[in-house]
Amino acid sequence: MLKTPRRLTFCPACDSPLEVTELTCTGCHTRLQGVFPPVALARIAPEHQQFIEIFVRSRGIIREVERELGISYPTVRARLDAAVAALEIASAPVPLPAPLPLLQGPAANEPHRREILRQVSTGELAPAEAAERLRTL
Repeated sequence: MLKTPRRLTFCPACDSPLEVTELTCTGCHTRLQGVFPPVALARIAPEHQQFIEIFVRSRGIIREVERELGISYPTVRARLDAAVAALEIASAPVPLPAPLPLLQGPAANEPHRREILRQVSTGELAPAEAAERLRTL
């Protein structure tokens, strides 16, 4: 019998869902940052993951699964049905996070304001020109 794999979709400290937020290439070490939803197999219970692994390694031959797990044909069928149901639930489309609201009002101009101030501090822009640009924001 295989050891039940540790489920990496929930926080070990508080049991809240975990999100994959960074992927790193093992070859060139390029990093991708974002929110990456886990595949359906990672979102199902470890006992279903284990059963699916055994079922696939047995090439779907139920007699092989019976022998490896030491359970009867009806039990194999029941576990298969439960694993399929869990995968169907886990495969349901994951809702995307709501987009961030567009900034409005003074906050919307903050990046422009900072850039103008940076240009003044580096001497790229005269203070009088900066004052005029800031008034038009």
